[in-house]
Amino acid sequence: MQLQADLHTHTIASTHAYSTVSEMAQAAAEQSLRLLALTDHGPAMPDAPHLWHFHNYKVLPRMMYGVRLLKGVEANIIDENGTLDMDEKELSFCEWVIASYHSYCVSFERRPDLISKGYRAVCENPLVDMIGHPTTSAFPFDYESVLKCFKDAGKLVEMNESSLRWKKGALENAKTVYALCKRYEVPIVVTTDAHYAGLVGRTPICEQLLADLDFPKHLIVNLDADRLWELAAKRHPSICST
Repeated sequence: MQLQADLHTHTIASTHAYSTVSEMAQAAAEQSLRLLALTDHGPAMPDAPHLWHFHNYKVLPRMMYGVRLLKGVEANIIDENGTLDMDEKELSFCEWVIASYHSYCVSFERRPDLISKGYRAVCENPLVDMIGHPTTSAFPFDYESVLKCFKDAGKLVEMNESSLRWKKGALENAKTVYALCKRYEVPIVVTTDAHYAGLVGRTPICEQLLADLDFPKHLIVNLDADRLWELAAKRHPSICST
């Protein structure tokens, strides 16, 4: 399986990551990727960059090392109402928006009904492109009904290599989540969540799981960079027109 895009990566702007924009783009080129999303953490995370980091995306080139850049953010879902830690004005500077739950960014009780409520509310946010690492045991939810909601709202569901490798229980949860995605034809993207350039584009655990599930290739959106770019441009037309 040859991915054409890695849609979840972190640079040194997120201070628990270790590579620069240039290093990440060069690594993407070496992996024959055509598209790379830069998605440093939103402000609720302790190591997040200042909001000016996202405001200043305009200084970055569109292409580096032959790889097209999507300049985005991994925004944090901070409550059971689906509130993100960046409002519409701040998100308008971004071309790719991931919405994720992180333990450091929530204070409500992590009951499946409340987490499910938050995810359903995120579906109503027109600027969100992708749901980040939905298989972590720290945030259980009603898989079947919420995955259908993601599909209906046009939110891509992430299969996250880093999460499957490092997060307790994530791989077992993933077997259920992506089997349901297959059953209900929920489009997904396979990503690295790379915090180091050497991990960009490398997804062996995801690929094995997809093979085990005999997952349909037409549901893996980032096998086609052009299809992905069109989806991003449709949601963020003022920025992705270049």
